[in-house]
Formats: sequence, C-alpha cells, structure tokens
Amino acid sequence: MSDRTPLPAGAGFRSHRRVGIGTGRRARSSLLLSGLIGAAGVIAPGVVVGLLGGGPAWWVTGAIAGVVLAVGIALMFSAAARRASTAVLVGASEFGGLSVAVCSGLLVVLLVFGRIPLGAERALLNPALVGMLVVAVVAGPLGRRAARTTRAALQGVRRSPDELLADFAERAGRGTPVDDLLRQLAETMRQDWRLSRVQIWADRGDAPRNLARSLVVPQPVEPGPEPLPLDADELATLQRAGVAGPGWLELWLPHLVEEDGPARRGQLRLAPAVHGGEVLALVVIERDADADTFGEADERALAEVVRRLAIVLRNRALDEALQATLADLRRTNADLQASRTRLVAAADAERRRIERDLHDGAQQHLVALAVGLRLVRDTLTSPDDPNAELLDELDRGVRDSIQALRDLAHGIYPPLLRDAGLGDALRAAAKRSPLTVEVHADRIGRMPEQAEAAVYFCCLEALQNAGKHAPGAHVTITLKVEAGADGDELTVVVADDGPGFDPARVAGGGGLQNMADRLGAIGGTVELVSAPGDGTMLTGRIPVPAAGADDAPASRPPVPAVASRPAPVAG
Repeated sequence: MSDRTPLPAGAGFRSHRRVGIGTGRRARSSLLLSGLIGAAGVIAPGVVVGLLGGGPAWWVTGAIAGVVLAVGIALMFSAAARRASTAVLVGASEFGGLSVAVCSGLLVVLLVFGRIPLGAERALLNPALVGMLVVAVVAGPLGRRAARTTRAALQGVRRSPDELLADFAERAGRGTPVDDLLRQLAETMRQDWRLSRVQIWADRGDAPRNLARSLVVPQPVEPGPEPLPLDADELATLQRAGVAGPGWLELWLPHLVEEDGPARRGQLRLAPAVHGGEVLALVVIERDADADTFGEADERALAEVVRRLAIVLRNRALDEALQATLADLRRTNADLQASRTRLVAAADAERRRIERDLHDGAQQHLVALAVGLRLVRDTLTSPDDPNAELLDELDRGVRDSIQALRDLAHGIYPPLLRDAGLGDALRAAAKRSPLTVEVHADRIGRMPEQAEAAVYFCCLEALQNAGKHAPGAHVTITLKVEAGADGDELTVVVADDGPGFDPARVAGGGGLQNMADRLGAIGGTVELVSAPGDGTMLTGRIPVPAAGADDAPASRPPVPAVASRPAPVAG
C-alpha cells in the first residue's frame, strides 16, 4: 500500500526474496543419505549374523533400521539439522565404516570355523559381535593415544609441527592473549625438542614497526640487558634468511650474538615467521654444546613451525582488526540510530506543537468569530432583513473553516492517538478513508508515544497510497504482539486486494523510504510484498520495550473522534 516501489538497499527494510534453495536441497539430500547409511549400517551386521544363525530376530533389526531411517527423514525438516548436515553425514559415514568392519570380522570368524556354526557354537556369535563392536569403536582412539605416548617416551623424538601448532591454533581460537600463546609455544618446543633455550621476538605495535624480544624460556636467573629491537633494515634482511645458523647471525646481525652464548659454540638456529612479505616474529632455538647437533630434520621442522606461526599471527592480527572495525561500526550504528531517533522525536514534537497552536489559537479565534456572528444574527428583528442571509453565509463559512482547521490539526497529530492509543486512532482514520478498511488491534496495550506515532503515520501513509493506486480495494490493518528472536515485537500488517504491482519494475519513491526511516528510528523494519493481480501487503515490525508500561503515555479519557479527512502525508 505504500508507493509502488522496490525497497532500496540500506533503507532499514528487507526485500522479499527466496534464497538458498540449492543449499537447502543439498542439506536435505545429505540428511536423507545419512539416514539410509545408518539404516544400512544396522541391517548389514544383522543380516550377516542372521545368516550365521545368531543375532536378534529379523523384525528387531528391521525395526531399528526403520527408526534410524525415520530419524534421518525427520531431520530433513529441522533447520538446525540442515545447518549441521555435513557433520551428520560424516558421522553416518563413520558408523557405516564401523558396520563394514564388524561384517568383515564376522566373515573372518566364518573362515576360521570353516563352516557355518552349529549347535552350541552359535551361542558364541552374539559375544563375538559385541566384542567386534567394542574393538571397532576404541581401536582408533587407543592407537592414536599409544602412538603419542610412545613418541613422548622415546629420547630425541618430538611431536610433529602439525601437532605442536594444532595445540597452538586451538589455544588461539579460545581468545588467549598473544603473549600467553607465544609462551606456551616456546615451552612446548623446548620440552618436545630437547632445547636449552627458546627466544621469540614479536612486534609490540610500536611505530615505526620493529621486532623486540618478547620472551625467553627458561627465564635467566640473572637477566642481562635486553638487546635492541630489530629495525626496518634488519627486518628486510631477516625476510630473506629462511632457517639460519650462528655463521649467518654473526655476519648479518652481530649485535645479537652473546659473548658466551650458543652462537659462539654453534648450537643455535633461527627462523623468521614471514607472511605476505612481512616479518611477524622471529624464533631462536638453542641447545647445549654436548647435546645432539641440529640436523636437517630439525631445520625442516623449525621452518614448518614458523610458517604455521606466521599464519596464526596474521589471522590473529586480522581478527583483531576486524573486531576493532566491528566495534567502530557498532558505535557508528548506535550514533546513527540515536540521530534518527532524535530527528523523528523532534518532528513528532513539532507536529504536536503545531496541533496545539492551531487548537488553542486559530481555532479558538474562529469559534469566537462564529459565536459573534450568531449573536449579531440573533439581534436582527426582522427575518426578512437583507443582512440575515449574508450573516448566515458568513456563519457557514466560519464553521467550514473550523472543520477544515480541525482536519488539518488532526492530520498533523491526532489528539485521539495521544489520549486513547493506536487502536482507536486507526479506527477513526479508517472511518475517514474513502476505502473499505478493517482494523484489528485488540489487546495490544499502550506503547511509548514515539512508537505509537511511528506506527500510526506509517499506516496512514499506507492507506493514502492504497487509495491512490488501488481505489475501491478492501484494506485490512492488523496489529498484534508476537514473540521474536530478541523479545516481543509489534507486527503491523496493512494488506489490500488491489491490482498489485511488480516491485522490481517500478521506480523508487519517497513514501516507503519515509516509513522505513520512521520505523528504523525505533529499531523496526519494513517489508513489502506485492505481485500483479495479488494485491499488496506491507509488514512492519518494531521491538516492544520490556518496560513498556512505564514508558507508555498516561491513560486519559477518550475524546470523540472528529469526522474529518486527514491531511495527506507526502509519499
């Protein structure tokens, strides 16, 4: 019912469109396939055990498989399950793998027997089936745990860079501060790689950018003076270094070589963490002189660690930048929302002021003039006095002017809205409309004055546009409070059975934008749905304040509605 316009982007309302159809179909297909795999995983061992003469009855196996398939079909209609369809399919595939393993084990049992079990031998099938299920479930986790334990027990064998950095990435995902993350990485490297000392140099965020030594593990008992940070020229040198040893360090960064440190004894390796041509960190590892010397495997492992470390640090920096940007956008959005709210509130306050000025000023003067004319008319002694007709005509003109002034004042801001609320004000507006209008606004209660004004004038503009574009249509205005994702919200629907239109083919106008601005100023949205031959439906939603009773206007005795036409609202 608003202007026949498509909804412009960024105006505080949503376009009516269908998206994600292909994704939804794929998700449903994945859930159905999961149900089929699960049912097959139940049936296959049951069939094999049944052929061997054991297991549950056929109908039990079929019932369980049917339940699994039914669950898969039911999940197709769950939005949460569709979002997790990939994980569900992976789990079903793992279950199918376990079923194949159990069936293979049962066939091995058959081969060991050399024949189908007979008599008392069949009693062993069910325990064998249970044992195979247990083995299939625990074999993978136990094997991985045993491998980790063995590696930890062997001298000189360490966790792979993937395992070490996987722990690091997991801690990074929890929001652990960068300093704590780097310390945990250094301590893990020292323990797993049998190192005597680990240094990590990182960016402290100073300008100009440089790398400073952030931590040393273990911390020396008597710490000496801190080395100078690495400047831009030294970072450019490090960028091309790769994994380097003490010779490279003495040649290019001699001021970092300690007088009696590992660089003098040859037990040192360093590697920069480089990403996108930028050195994000520097890792220096050291071993005692009598320890195993660094080999090719050590250098490859160190290179992989710093490569993955650079990715994690870059992701953390991007995440921090994104969070800062989001925080700035939230502040900007809050400021914009407050600004829109102030503008709409100021406009409503000005409407109320003009309405009061017209009522208390010009209207009262016209009423006094009408009373004076009536008194003059009553003083005439003869009904045939030629002035009587003139006075009657002036009296009618004054009364018409009073009515027109009332219409104007009520169109600017109706007192009935302030005194009686949305329901009564909209019903009075419906009576003045040339269209057939039904208003359903039961049990919505009072709301803050600004919210009531926004809804009222949006409905008024929708009615005016319906009269302009769908003359003779039947219009229904429905107001109801519904539960939303963030609390209760007032839903306003203005629908007509007019000719409708195609929003994609109609040029934009200002009416819908005005409604979006009004409702958007109080956190609401507007949605327009229309099609040729199907009428038009405008839906607005605004949040209902939790303490609405405290913010609502004070209840006043209702005043009679004036049978007048509202002033047009520009659209």
